[in-house]
Amino acid sequence: MHESILKERHLSTYTSSITLQDIRTLKELYQLKAETRELREPIVKNIIKQRVVGQTCVESLKNALYSLETIYIDDDTGHRLLRLDGMKQIEVDLTYEIRELQKDIYYLEYGEDKFIDYLAKFMPEFRSYVNNGVRTLRGKQFNAFITDRDGTTNNYCGRYRSSVQPIYNSVFLTRFAKNCCRYPIIITSAPLKDFGILNVSINPSNTFVYAGSKGREFIDLNEDFNSFPIDEQKQKLIRLLNDRMLVLLQDPNFEKFNFIGSALQIKFGQTTVARQDISRSIKDDESAAFLERVKGVVREIDPSGRNFRIEDTGLDIEIILTIDGSSAEAPIKDFDKGDGLAFICSKLDMATTKGPHLVCGDTPSDIPMLKKAMEMFDDVWAVFVTRDEKLRQTVADICPNSFTVPYPDILLTILGLLSL
Repeated sequence: MHESILKERHLSTYTSSITLQDIRTLKELYQLKAETRELREPIVKNIIKQRVVGQTCVESLKNALYSLETIYIDDDTGHRLLRLDGMKQIEVDLTYEIRELQKDIYYLEYGEDKFIDYLAKFMPEFRSYVNNGVRTLRGKQFNAFITDRDGTTNNYCGRYRSSVQPIYNSVFLTRFAKNCCRYPIIITSAPLKDFGILNVSINPSNTFVYAGSKGREFIDLNEDFNSFPIDEQKQKLIRLLNDRMLVLLQDPNFEKFNFIGSALQIKFGQTTVARQDISRSIKDDESAAFLERVKGVVREIDPSGRNFRIEDTGLDIEIILTIDGSSAEAPIKDFDKGDGLAFICSKLDMATTKGPHLVCGDTPSDIPMLKKAMEMFDDVWAVFVTRDEKLRQTVADICPNSFTVPYPDILLTILGLLSL
């Protein structure tokens, strides 16, 4: 496994190949990314089954990489430009797409040991963090591995639709899921599908429980769908909200928000719309104005404020249906990942006394998930991906058996090495 994964012949059939392309529109970018997913998925299956991977697969990945690297760059701004439609253009930061292809190509050509050396070149104290993580978690067989995706086990991308999971990422996660835990669960704020986590993941089938919309909806290891009940009146309100958001995003003043970051995501019991992306491609005053406009729409639909909660992450505006609270002081609350985790565990009939359990996240929105795990399980360990001292202290206060790392690839490497 640690030697080069490439061979000159195939032991399996790949139906996908990627040719050099002249990418000029956002639609063409997304089509190319979809092609990389179709190519990457069977490669992961073959690596996990210790089958060889043909050179033609890497050539396809190199074609995809070159197609991205040659997208037009504006001489004045230094940014890559793509057309939306007609003459409208948008600046695109393709750091994620390009870097993850470069890493996949290196991983396939040089093997896992050299790949880990390669990662170490880009992250300060990489070896120290990895060695500490492996020492801390070595030998543990987890009952559940409960993790967020973006920013935790996957590097952030400027557009969710482009955030196709890399090959190395899937191999490390799949190996850990199969060898080190009984219930591997990914809980994300993104939708489950169309367009959601299932559309950007390449892990083999029946490997992970995928939970979207903070756990309101999930597919179990048998690929059965489950959803948190929503009463009829609240369903009507969120349908009305979604209709209003679709109209708002057709306004020429706001249509650009369709094409950044999370864009518009219609989830199960929640709607998310981006107001900024990690590249900060939207001016601050425009972003703030859009936030106020969205808040106005929510107030018009729910003037009492009993049915929706708004959570502003600075990048995304999350509009969340409330649920019944646990006390007279808090009769209603927004649905969080803690509620999602409790729902998933009840549906899976998971034994809470068997441990240990591993929880991973990267933002304050993952804290309710950690708190709920501490309530439900006897033996909890946590790894958060953050450079925020306040969040690091919060995690330590909640879970004594915890540590933090600064980058998702460090967490991935720890999990990958633990599963060997």
